[in-house]
Amino acid sequence: MNTNNDPFAVLDPNRNVGYLDEDLPSTRDDEIRELLFGIGERWSVDEIGALVPRRAATVLSTFAERAATLAVRRQDARELRAGLIAAAIALMTTDDPRDVIPVLALLYRAAERLGHDPDREFAAANELCGGKAESLLQFVRRAPADRSLRAMGYEEVEDKDGFRFVYTW
Repeated sequence: MNTNNDPFAVLDPNRNVGYLDEDLPSTRDDEIRELLFGIGERWSVDEIGALVPRRAATVLSTFAERAATLAVRRQDARELRAGLIAAAIALMTTDDPRDVIPVLALLYRAAERLGHDPDREFAAANELCGGKAESLLQFVRRAPADRSLRAMGYEEVEDKDGFRFVYTW
């Protein structure tokens, strides 16, 4: 995954300049997904805040955005769940949750497009985080217009590679 002994270094924002614009999927997506699926097995949720690099929430939020697109493209709930875990950790470690909340609309919509119950998916992610991702549950309780792609500044498009969520603001 990386050359040093810190598996969380993959979340260092300085190592992820331009990550949002990389082709989907990327090697970085794989590295982050692998790290996220190790949480709970290798580290407790309580340890995460101390382990993630400063400002890792930006990388986790970017990953969540990319994972939502990949979930729809691949029709893969595993991608959705990785994105939800990333968003939950980003929300738990950020200084400003407003930077992460918009990506929740993508994950919500991705769940819908997969034919999954978004409320259940968000609740399951909260449970995986030991109940410490209450922000996920608060998001699903919003009025539909307040959690929509449009309200969060996104839209669904088809590009040369297929389906994609894009930021419009």
